[in-house]
Amino acid sequence: MNEYVKAVLYAYPLLKNVEKDYIEHIQNRAILSYRSDYSAEQVAEKIAEDILEKQNLQWLKEKVECVLDKLNTLEKTLISVRYFGKKRKMKRVTSKKTGETKNPLTAWSERKYFRVQERLFAKIAATFKLVGVTEQVFFDRFADCDIINRIYRFVCKNKARKSVSGSGGVNGKRA
Repeated sequence: MNEYVKAVLYAYPLLKNVEKDYIEHIQNRAILSYRSDYSAEQVAEKIAEDILEKQNLQWLKEKVECVLDKLNTLEKTLISVRYFGKKRKMKRVTSKKTGETKNPLTAWSERKYFRVQERLFAKIAATFKLVGVTEQVFFDRFADCDIINRIYRFVCKNKARKSVSGSGGVNGKRA
């Protein structure tokens, strides 16, 4: 249902470099247009499409940053670890009861970690909708964007794989 939110989160690290990369791509396409097999009009249309795609990706980056600004430090760390591939170290927290110092993530059980991640994902999905990134807007703006579509297909494929592996195996029996 909210696979588009996961796709956006996985795409975010790529969006940081989008402006510079697209500017170079558009300039190269314009400079090399004389070698193209397409007409001048077709090349101009492709450049215009690239400019619109760049603007859409910049818009998406700004929306993700707006959502991330609404998160606290722990939530940002959880998102960074899960979706951005970062292995940031958490600040150590000292327990008032025991006086013991621990990393909050390692102090949690696996079950608690995944419950916190689920609640955080629900919060992020709701915040995306508040800032105007709904599923419909996502598909309207990025239907033709290859990199976003690849990430979205990856998310959907992983969801399908998890639902099959979590279904109890062949004929409902675990191996």
